[in-house]
Amino acid sequence: MPDLSTLLNWLPGSVIGWLMTIGGVILLIALATHAVLSLLLIIPTWRICRRAGFSGALALLHLLPVVGPLTVMAILAFSDWPGGEARR
Repeated sequence: MPDLSTLLNWLPGSVIGWLMTIGGVILLIALATHAVLSLLLIIPTWRICRRAGFSGALALLHLLPVVGPLTVMAILAFSDWPGGEARR
């Protein structure tokens, strides 16, 4: 059985290492989820942008975490569509 000082010296390192491992796993899961959702959204968003008169490459902003999808939605929601409702 280890003495108390050895145990107290070992404990913070093991807890920090464990938390870093869990954090790394969660980060990898979050990145994988973001990549899958981004790839699923790029094709429909590309088509929407093309029909609205914008460049389809605007859909590639979905690859940027958080700000990319918000930027695409803001552009589609608040700008005048060159090929959209203005012609009707």
